Amino acid sequence: MARHEQIRDGQVVRFCLLHRILHWPVMLGFAGLGITGFALYFSDAAYGRAVAWLVGGPAHLAWLHRACAVVTYAAVLVHILWLAYYKLVLKGRLTGPDSMFPSRKDLADLIQHIRYFFARGGPPAFERFSYLEKIDYYAVLIGMHTMGATGLILWFPEFFTRFLPGWFVNLALVLHLYEAIIAVAIKFGIHIYSVHLRPPLWPGQKTIFTGLMPLEELEREHAAQYRRLTQGGQEGAAS
Repeated sequence: MARHEQIRDGQVVRFCLLHRILHWPVMLGFAGLGITGFALYFSDAAYGRAVAWLVGGPAHLAWLHRACAVVTYAAVLVHILWLAYYKLVLKGRLTGPDSMFPSRKDLADLIQHIRYFFARGGPPAFERFSYLEKIDYYAVLIGMHTMGATGLILWFPEFFTRFLPGWFVNLALVLHLYEAIIAVAIKFGIHIYSVHLRPPLWPGQKTIFTGLMPLEELEREHAAQYRRLTQGGQEGAAS
């Protein structure tokens, strides 16, 4: 993406239309999964009974959970297909300063961030995506495959136990639960705080909805990318 395509009227184009659209089913589907999934697992608790009552009973609750899973995983698959299209058809780069792929700079930024916390230097100058945002990204991209595989076993236990031992169902339940706990902790804790509740961003960041980020915010949050864009520009890779 060239420089003149990224900066518009004092704002940088951070997310394309497809990514902004995909954020809605992921956001709503993931929230629905968390609410209905824990209600199903803790069905004997007051929370589980209350959610089941709100949606019309346990059967409706199970159906809603699976519907949210299909919507969320479909959005992840669309994103993966887009990555393949970008690389194979558009011949785009999947590495570089604009990429979501991990790099050596992420490790350097992590070390510098720790030093900064202990007042041993300034904050790291992040590129287009910080190491924290990459962790957030892979938590969904990779975690959804674990959730999808174990969820299918729980959804169709009779089919899978035709060729798998019965204890695989119990294993799938345990993995599904703990992956869900990790995912919810990351998304509802770390993600919401770091993107919307931090003092510089409060009362919330709108970039994922508009696709645009003001240059002054880019300078503060992604100083390395800001310098690239304002000091000569550089072609980047999509993420």
